[in-house]
Amino acid sequence: MNSTATQITKLINTPNPSAPVTTHALSELGNGSMQDGLKRIVRYYASESASNLKLGRIQGATVGILITVTVGGGIALINHAKQKKKIKREGQVILNTLQHPSSHCVTQDDSVDDITEEQSAIL
Repeated sequence: MNSTATQITKLINTPNPSAPVTTHALSELGNGSMQDGLKRIVRYYASESASNLKLGRIQGATVGILITVTVGGGIALINHAKQKKKIKREGQVILNTLQHPSSHCVTQDDSVDDITEEQSAIL
């Protein structure tokens, strides 16, 4: 609620307002009709609340998008870090195998039973 609406609410909720002042103000707002003056006040509050609702929806959507982007970005970074760690481990296994080859070399004619655990982990 804006400051004007707040001030109007305070005036309306004033305890013991004098009837002539209230009826005169409503009549003036309604161009001679108190009922139209009251309708005018109600329409004002309805449009004010609709405006605030729209603003609230925009703010809510913005916050929602920011949270989604933050969570999605965090998940992407975690997955990237896991993938990087996996690639690093694979590279380390390849490097260790090339630096310290086993005494038994596997050729195409060797049976599958002759492959060591270390070599099968690489394959």
